[in-house]
Amino acid sequence: MSYAISSIRNAVRYVRSLPARLKRFKEACKDVNVESKALLCLDVVTRWNSTYMMLEAALKFKKAFRYLEGDANYTKYFEEERVNGEKVDGPPDNTDWTNAEVFVKFLKAFYELTLKFSGSLYVTSNLFFQEILEVQVELNDMKSSTNELMSKMVGSMQLKFDKYWGNVEKINLLQYIASILDPRFKLDAVHNSFRYLYDPILAEKMIKKVENMMTTFYAFYKGTVMTPSSSNDQQASQSVTSNASGNRKEKLVEDTNFDILDWWQRNGNKYPIVSHIARDVLAVQMSTVAFESAFSTGGRILDPFRSSLSPKMVEALICSKNWLTCEYDAPIVLRQYMDKIEGLVTSEQVESEESCVTNTGTETTVATPSTL
Repeated sequence: MSYAISSIRNAVRYVRSLPARLKRFKEACKDVNVESKALLCLDVVTRWNSTYMMLEAALKFKKAFRYLEGDANYTKYFEEERVNGEKVDGPPDNTDWTNAEVFVKFLKAFYELTLKFSGSLYVTSNLFFQEILEVQVELNDMKSSTNELMSKMVGSMQLKFDKYWGNVEKINLLQYIASILDPRFKLDAVHNSFRYLYDPILAEKMIKKVENMMTTFYAFYKGTVMTPSSSNDQQASQSVTSNASGNRKEKLVEDTNFDILDWWQRNGNKYPIVSHIARDVLAVQMSTVAFESAFSTGGRILDPFRSSLSPKMVEALICSKNWLTCEYDAPIVLRQYMDKIEGLVTSEQVESEESCVTNTGTETTVATPSTL
């Protein structure tokens, strides 16, 4: 898959590198009757959102790129050796284009999901759990893919998914409450999602935990919200905390252009207590991660403006991460070397940060720089 992306990236780079090449490419588009308002764009290799957009645009001009294979200048570009003595991957063949099509279709779901979670001008907490469920559905569908590279990549992604969502004890239950407060989903959708994600015993356990939390919420807000007795609110609470077996189907709102804040504003008088719960829960953003960071594979950057860590400590942290994520069982090796590294770093800090050292009799105390 990486070779397919690299070959298409280099083909795009060839077209965009010179005005004459771009003109020739436009002529090729006319010759093969390719009409598209999309523009070829170069990507940033460490940002998957830009790679996705690069591939999506390039696929629209697949016929034009194949037509260029009859151009000697185009094929020569991939045969020339660069300064390091290596040749550029490409030109992309049918297999590369096929892999790219599968990959773009798969990546589109994550691209759109990240856009939803990164929103700051609309409510996101009610969408989170259902979108996470869609991710699992997408992963399950791609596991059966006949594309060997895609199946391997999905296996790796499933491990990451299970790391964050496999341990239900670490999951904040508020995300489920937010989904219940969405009249398009309610409790039935959460029940069905649990039964899809987890085994029957764990699913029932999670259902009980969410129901108990919602009951606790309702009892707390009932004691703090000064409102007259409301039969509608009683029914709303009962619809959340009863019928765990799913014998009675809840009536769901069906609206493609649904605005949950508008809905609760219009129905707040009917459900004064539950509407207060919705007001507080839905105000929580599900993600504060920048859109670019969510798709970045470049990692975090430490510099003097962002950290007061010494260079040796930064090096130790980076090495530790590499050892922990390597293929063999590295924790034992890590423990053997961390004491030596820590001693080396501490001694250098003592020498270079004399102002931070205070001698107290037989003991020496070092003011440790603040960490991230």
